[in-house]
Amino acid sequence: MFAENQAIPLFPTFVWMHQLNPEDTVRINNTIRAKLLSLLGPDAQQHENKANQTNQNLHTLPEFQEFNQVLLKATKGVMDFLHVAEEGIEITSCWANMNTKGAVNPAHTHPNNYLGGVYYVDTPENSGSIVFEDPRAQPRLISPRVSQSTRENSGRATLNVEPGTLLLFPAWLVHSVEPNPSENLRISISFNLMFSSFTEKVSPVQWTGNIPT
Repeated sequence: MFAENQAIPLFPTFVWMHQLNPEDTVRINNTIRAKLLSLLGPDAQQHENKANQTNQNLHTLPEFQEFNQVLLKATKGVMDFLHVAEEGIEITSCWANMNTKGAVNPAHTHPNNYLGGVYYVDTPENSGSIVFEDPRAQPRLISPRVSQSTRENSGRATLNVEPGTLLLFPAWLVHSVEPNPSENLRISISFNLMFSSFTEKVSPVQWTGNIPT
């Protein structure tokens, strides 16, 4: 009989989760929240089923500079984990999602970037979770009944988050946000990251021909 057996996770899809310490969470979130609510206006929570989004330049605002530092530090950890040789990576866009009661963010990706992600400012109880979709099409060809849903046999994964949670993931990974059934505003910050010198250092082919030019 078998001396050993193991399940080898080939080609895994990673989502990197970071949790800020309580002190940093309170300080950063208070600063971000105050700025966002001033942009949104006092009547924002009166409109149900409204997925409010800011412009994508929040990372250029003074109120987001400390958050930028946290994000770039987390990104460096991801680059080290993946052993990416290219050192230069930067925030290309950053925007807020402020979902009122009933609001939802449909399935989408973050195209033209290497990494995408989201940071949570306010997550009222039962205000909707982030859901990731299996990027592989092949497992859907045959879907037998299972006795228990697990990460290994499911086509969707839901993550529980809280204020101060920072998620990073491949920008091509399809994700969505469930409806917010609560009476309170759900606030998160989405962002994209891309190589600083993509055309010079990353996009050129990585092989050498046999005929010198």
